[in-house]
Amino acid sequence: MPIDDARAGGEVSAGVSLIDTHCHLNHPRLLRGLPDVLARARAAGVAAAIVVGYDLPSSRKAVELAEGHSDIWAAVGVHPHDAAEVGQDDLSEIRALARSERVVAIGETGLDFYRNLSPRPAQEKAFSEHLALAAELGLPAIVHCREAQEEVLAALESDMPPSPVIWHCFAGTLDQARRALDLGLFLGFGGRVTYRSADELRSVAAHISADSILLETDCPYLAPEPKRGRDNEPANLVAIAEAMAAIRGDEGEAFMATTSENALRVFGLNRARP
Repeated sequence: MPIDDARAGGEVSAGVSLIDTHCHLNHPRLLRGLPDVLARARAAGVAAAIVVGYDLPSSRKAVELAEGHSDIWAAVGVHPHDAAEVGQDDLSEIRALARSERVVAIGETGLDFYRNLSPRPAQEKAFSEHLALAAELGLPAIVHCREAQEEVLAALESDMPPSPVIWHCFAGTLDQARRALDLGLFLGFGGRVTYRSADELRSVAAHISADSILLETDCPYLAPEPKRGRDNEPANLVAIAEAMAAIRGDEGEAFMATTSENALRVFGLNRARP
C-alpha cells in the first residue's frame, strides 16, 4: 500500500504488506536522507513504521515525524543506557508526549546489563516507571533487553501491565521465549536472525506461534545479511520477513500478513486513538 494511502485519522488499512514495528528514523544517520529512506520503504512494500524514542530528544523527534507523515507512528521513552538521568520531570514529559494521537507505545525501556551505562538499580527503577506509565495510559510497552533476560522476565512476572508488551529484538532461549509468551508478550525479530552465529535464535523463531511475532529492523542498527555492516533501514524488512518465513517453513505472503495483522492489533493502528 502506498504511504499516502493510509487512512485519515491515524489509521492503517488491514491490507498493508509489512509494518516495521521498531525503527529509529529519528537517528541522525537516517534523518539526513529521510525522504530517500521513506521512498525505498514505499517501493519495497513497507507500508508503516513505528519510530521509537531512546531519550527525550529522540522521543520528541519521533512524535514530530509521526505527526508529519501518515505512515509513521511513534513510541516515547528513555533507553536503559540513560536510565540514571530519568527523573519525574522526564516522566512527565514522556506522559505529555504520549498524549499525541500518533503515539502508540511507551519505550523503549528495559534492562541492558551488557554495557551497564546506567547503574542496575537506576535501570530497574526506570523500567518499572515506564511500565507503570504504559499501564496508566493504556499503551503497549516496548522492552529492550540485553544480557538481562532473566531479570526482565522476573520484572514482568511480578508486574505485568494490562496493556501489551513487546520484547524488542528478542535474543533469549526457547525456554525464555515460551515463558514470555505465557505472559502474553509479543517477540520482535529483526536482521539478527540472518546472522551465521544466530542458530539458537532461528530455533526460537521456528518453534513459536506466528501470532506472537512482530517484525522490525531496529534501523540504523542490525542490517540483515548480506547488508550487515551498513546502515539498516525499513526497506530491509522485506529480507527479514523472507528469512523468517523460510526459517519457519511458512508461505511467505501468509506469514507477512500474519505479522502485519499482529502489529495492527498490538499497536491499535487500525483504530483512531480516543
